[in-house]
Amino acid sequence: MAMVETARGTVHEWQRDHMGHINVRAYMEFHEEACWQFYSMLGLTASLLRAGVVHLAAVQQNISYQKELYPGDTILVRTGVIEMREKVLRFRHELVNTESGEVCSECEFTVVCLNPVTRKSQPFPPDVALRAEEFKLPMVQ
Repeated sequence: MAMVETARGTVHEWQRDHMGHINVRAYMEFHEEACWQFYSMLGLTASLLRAGVVHLAAVQQNISYQKELYPGDTILVRTGVIEMREKVLRFRHELVNTESGEVCSECEFTVVCLNPVTRKSQPFPPDVALRAEEFKLPMVQ
């Protein structure tokens, strides 16, 4: 399956750092916004998480930067599942400049499903695992 759009935004002047570049924090913020949309698409909604049915723990994030963004650029983030295991979900975001179509940044997340009481890993709910399969990216050889 193709990646699914999980966020849109605009780059702002206030996101520049003291060297005049869009700060890495801004890229991470776009990726983070996409996470919560994607979790909701998988059935890990805000109300479910707030109710304490399950919790999520981000255990690893790897980000790469390919193209610089500038104030006024419009972006979108698209997301796909790399791997879904019983207790672990790995997915990738691509942050894309909507004008040029170029991928400006990629970020891979690894999250673990936690039991909110014991704080130990537990299996994802079956419906979440099933939905994740719908967003599975093709294996790269």
